[in-house]
Amino acid sequence: MTAENDTTHIDRLLDAIELIQSNHRAEAVPLLRSLISENQNFEEAWLWMSVAVESIDQSVICLENVLRVNPKNWQAAGALYRLREAEVASQSKRSSLRFYRDMAFSSLYFMIAMVMVAIVLTYPSSRP
Repeated sequence: MTAENDTTHIDRLLDAIELIQSNHRAEAVPLLRSLISENQNFEEAWLWMSVAVESIDQSVICLENVLRVNPKNWQAAGALYRLREAEVASQSKRSSLRFYRDMAFSSLYFMIAMVMVAIVLTYPSSRP
């Protein structure tokens, strides 16, 4: 890469950052995507792409790419930790809710069985 190419890449990155900061993320994504396609190891482009994309899954992928390029990037590591922390908490809550749902169904089935036993024991069998 030449110094002119570096300057062009930096200028385009700064344009994308400006778009993100002015809440025009969708417009920044194509700029960042083109920078990344030209250089898969453009750490800063990956980092800003993680902010520009719409879904958490896409942000995770971008942050993982930042860490692939630079495992010591503390910003990406921290952001990835926070994103995954929310995901783990959400999974834990879903697991807890499933447990209570299963307990409620088990209780319902047990009560139905007890009612059926009570009915059978309450009515004498009709023997001639």
